Amino acid sequence: MTDAELVAGRLRRQLADRLEEDGHVKSPEWRAAVEAVPRHAFLSSGVFRPVPGTAPTAYAPVLSDERSDAWLALCYSDESLVTQIAGVIEPRDVTGTIARLPSSSSTLPSLMVDMLEALEVEKGDTVLEIGTGTGYNAGLLAHRVGPDKVTTVETDPGIAARARNALWAAGYPVTVVVADGRLGFSERAPYDRVIATCSVTRVRSEWIAQTRPGGIVLTTIRGGLWSSGLAKLTVLGDGTAEGLFISEASFMRARQEEPDVQNSLPSADAGEQRPTAFGAGVLRDWTVRFLLDSCMDGLSLVNGVSLNGEPPSDYLLHSASDSFAALSGNDGDGYSVRQGGPLRIWDLAEEAIAKWQEVGSPSVADLRIEVTPRGQRIFTETSGGASWSRR
Repeated sequence: MTDAELVAGRLRRQLADRLEEDGHVKSPEWRAAVEAVPRHAFLSSGVFRPVPGTAPTAYAPVLSDERSDAWLALCYSDESLVTQIAGVIEPRDVTGTIARLPSSSSTLPSLMVDMLEALEVEKGDTVLEIGTGTGYNAGLLAHRVGPDKVTTVETDPGIAARARNALWAAGYPVTVVVADGRLGFSERAPYDRVIATCSVTRVRSEWIAQTRPGGIVLTTIRGGLWSSGLAKLTVLGDGTAEGLFISEASFMRARQEEPDVQNSLPSADAGEQRPTAFGAGVLRDWTVRFLLDSCMDGLSLVNGVSLNGEPPSDYLLHSASDSFAALSGNDGDGYSVRQGGPLRIWDLAEEAIAKWQEVGSPSVADLRIEVTPRGQRIFTETSGGASWSRR
């Protein structure tokens, strides 16, 4: 065994110790997986590190070097490590820094293990993973249930090829598929478990159809307002699924759901203005934004824009319908909204926020989710509970 392998093994044990001490690793099976699967082997293309103090965030490349203790320590830190930017750019492609949005990463191990523990897998369960990324998470799954039981789907052919090579080299010959993971992979269905490591706007009916009754689907729900919730659903025999949100965990959006339009602000005199009881500050609440996304597809938020010298407004935009709502005002003078377009965004938002307040302003983790052929519904089970679904 080389010195680098000895160092990596020691760092894996230390990572497992930290994850167990912090309550993420709860079972000996997942501790064994963390100790066994070499995360650094899945990061051989290098990573991007955020540059402190930059806005928008810039990233600097760090190339892999297994002879470097510092590199190995980074690989076994409890951090998310960006591996691709802007859909095509890898660490070896950049000299200096780059200020573009990340498009692939190795998620922080504590979140990975939280999700794997929540998945409640047993040895021999069949698992469908949506979003292969580096392949490290698929490796953890393969160690737990067996490589032949894991199918992982990745939309990017280059990322999929590197993940497949790393998995097979590490001794985990799982099935790696290049496809739109939102459609699942029916050829190997049915599955006992489905886990998505990218976020989607709604739980996919394909995943439910490809999961055995009693199986679990675990996925992050996230729309355009950046709030999210990690949903754990049990699939029922009638093709529906129901469950709860177990955290506010967030992932990059599925690439097919990234917006392909540029937002444009309306002119300062567009739309109709009226008073509103809710100020722009309500949009800073994580759960409020999550519920608005649950009611309306395709929203985006632009904060603090001043047009023609007017006081700053926060803009909710719906590019598909060319609709907008601009919130302004303060506690002393009151609040107003100016909205325009066929979708009366703020009318719908006020209704959703009022329902939320009436049931005690619950957090995302207090909400439940139901998926049927008619659509997706977010709801509470409290006395006089409320529900939110898309219009």
